[in-house]
Amino acid sequence: ASAATPPKESPKEAQKEQVAPAPGSEGDTLTIEDKRMAYLVYKLLDKDGKIKGADIKRGAKLFYQNCRPCHGEDGHRINFTPGSGGTFIGQRARNDMPTFWHQMNFGDEERNMQAYYDEIPLDEMIDIAGYAQTLP
Repeated sequence: ASAATPPKESPKEAQKEQVAPAPGSEGDTLTIEDKRMAYLVYKLLDKDGKIKGADIKRGAKLFYQNCRPCHGEDGHRINFTPGSGGTFIGQRARNDMPTFWHQMNFGDEERNMQAYYDEIPLDEMIDIAGYAQTLP
């Protein structure tokens, strides 16, 4: 005799049972890195890869305070791809915001950039990222 197979749940029934753990609870296993990257992808980027809701004027002020010393007035002091024509902060922010966002938040040891996720508040990072997308 064959064993009876249990009835299959519909996808909606399966989803009802899967409840995400509350942020910061014991069941929340997302790292700060996971959370920041998910926030970028699911909340901040529009369909064209632009940061939504950034205050560009405030972002410019914050960029000059926090980023200009290393990246320069126009973001052209550091070339991310030397030898291949050059990729600068504005291009990185426009064309590859996930990499830009990760480097701004969590640094880049290879390029000697420190992490700022615990120094610059999230709302200011959003404005800086929006402004960076306007740089050449």
